[in-house]
Amino acid sequence: DAEQTHEHHELVSMNESGDAFSLDSFDSANAEIQGVADSIKSLLATIDSTDIAVLARTNAQIDSMEKALNSIGIQTQIKGSERFFDRTDVKDALKVIRQASVIPSEDWQRDLDSILNPFNNADFVVALKNLAQESGATSMRAFLRDMEERAEQNNPPTLPGVTLSTLHAAKGMEWKRVFLVGVADGSLPLSSARTSREIEEERRLLYVGLTRAQAHLSISYAGKPSPFLEGLAPAQ
Repeated sequence: DAEQTHEHHELVSMNESGDAFSLDSFDSANAEIQGVADSIKSLLATIDSTDIAVLARTNAQIDSMEKALNSIGIQTQIKGSERFFDRTDVKDALKVIRQASVIPSEDWQRDLDSILNPFNNADFVVALKNLAQESGATSMRAFLRDMEERAEQNNPPTLPGVTLSTLHAAKGMEWKRVFLVGVADGSLPLSSARTSREIEEERRLLYVGLTRAQAHLSISYAGKPSPFLEGLAPAQ
């Protein structure tokens, strides 16, 4: 079994257009986060932000990445296990829309913008406004019905920005470009993982990260690399 004997592995793209992965080392965690942020900034000239994801083992790493990207003007969305229409902020916004939908309106989309203003420019607000423009609804009540149908079908909108996600929350998702950060000794596996079962669970999480990219995967670490990276090599 390759996982247990830790033999030399080749990481091969299952997609014909996929590239071999890249592996980058940094002197510190801060340098790693900034380096990944700079790489994403360069990428945005040729790829939509919604096609990019940064995956990490812990929420603290995700928070650092969010701050770094936001500081250079790159919008982000944090992927959680919670469904879009189950989010408290989304429920609050739909409640306001529901209350306003009973009032006749000459320009319901302009009114929608106004009632969503108190929620600022949050990711779900941008998503709801985009849906309103694309929905073809002729009234706020019709738009609300569309949203209720989406909620019943678990059909969330595409949120704007680079996706930031823990490895746990990334299961089942895919993006064109994926940055897998913090693949360092003590971070993946976590230093608290000591039993063979815990270590194998950490290895499974790494596998989740390795298989989320449709076209290109960038792996990075600061300091000492994860022992899981030993023998892992790009396909020639």
